[in-house]
Amino acid sequence: MSFNKIIIYGHLGRDPEMRFTPQGVPVCTFSVATSERKKGQGDSEPTETTTWFRITAWRNLAETANKYLKKGSPVYIEGRLSAREWTDNEGTKRTSLEVTATELHLMGSRSSGEESGDAEPEAEARAGRDTPKKPAEDEAVPF
Repeated sequence: MSFNKIIIYGHLGRDPEMRFTPQGVPVCTFSVATSERKKGQGDSEPTETTTWFRITAWRNLAETANKYLKKGSPVYIEGRLSAREWTDNEGTKRTSLEVTATELHLMGSRSSGEESGDAEPEAEARAGRDTPKKPAEDEAVPF
């Protein structure tokens, strides 16, 4: 038996891009950045490392992502991780971390969205579920 699951909590680096397969299946792609702070050695300043992930969501997850997410949105993603290697135009080998989303949790607060005029309800979606459910307001982040 083998297992491949990743959990990411980060912020969108750009607005989602929605498209449809020839069969009409919705597909949404977006990038998510995570940051990690490390203490400096001795008197040195702490450093921050950012890791970017390319996320692909299908079907109802794609529709939810496209409807509610925007650049800068906080999001919790669960999915399957894969690495893709390619050579860029300058001949440099590159690697991209790609995630196929199986769960998507929108982490924006209701009150902050209403203050800005963009009412953005909290929502949750899983692959195969038709509609996102709204979590209880006192529900904590699941990690």
